[in-house]
Amino acid sequence: MPCVSPTSTSEDRPPVGGVSDNPGDSSTPAAAATPAAMPAWRPWLGFTLDAVLSMLFLVIASVLLITPLVIAESAGSPRGTSPDALMQAILPEVTVAAIVAMLLAAVAIWALRGRGMSGELARMPLRPALAWSVIAGIGIQALVLAIDAGLRSIEAPLSPSNAEPIQALARQWPWLTWVMVVAVGPFAEELLFRHVLLRRFALAGRALAGLVATSAIFALLHELGQTGDRSLGAWLGILSVYLVMGMGFGLVYLRTGRFWAAFAAHAACNATAMSLAAFST
Repeated sequence: MPCVSPTSTSEDRPPVGGVSDNPGDSSTPAAAATPAAMPAWRPWLGFTLDAVLSMLFLVIASVLLITPLVIAESAGSPRGTSPDALMQAILPEVTVAAIVAMLLAAVAIWALRGRGMSGELARMPLRPALAWSVIAGIGIQALVLAIDAGLRSIEAPLSPSNAEPIQALARQWPWLTWVMVVAVGPFAEELLFRHVLLRRFALAGRALAGLVATSAIFALLHELGQTGDRSLGAWLGILSVYLVMGMGFGLVYLRTGRFWAAFAAHAACNATAMSLAAFST
């Protein structure tokens, strides 16, 4: 199937693929109209507002969900227990709370800023879009493994900051780990980064700028301030991996015009990583 530009529309041809791709919306959209020309700064303004509100909602949701866990654990712990020991004791619960907080923030931004966004992307038919996206997701994970192998050859293996929390969650609730890592997390991140932030740029005819900007924010959200004991090279290495992943999922979204395709690619990527980790232990 030839590549369809995410901004190519025609008044006499509705977006390919039928009903709207918005989560929870089964209505058939009107034919997409060619977007009016807008200043170059316009999508950046909307993107900045989206990003700031997203971080605000994420912080609020995280505080509301995690604070009660910390208070409850503190009340039941011996006097003088260190903060690190407290967090280690509730790390699985905090991991779930952090992912749910991301979901709440993403849904809030989509409802407030994304759902009413005017314009439709040209869409690939659903079945081939989903099939193509699963293959792409597995390919993205293969690329991550190749990058990891290269970094290991220079003694800078990948060490993502979310590895320890996910391992702690897997030890306590293996089934819930799969739900959170393969379903909830990808849904939240694709809804925010691709279906709101990247879509804003694509509808303005600036998909490439949006692809770079959203992928950079995607990487920073995962690793900003998480250098820990890692060297600068190792930290930049994991940032580059998240940047590649963000661009991969973004390309799937732009290629198919579908939120569910981007979600399927992200879910397939994470499921592949989880499966490899399970078989390697």
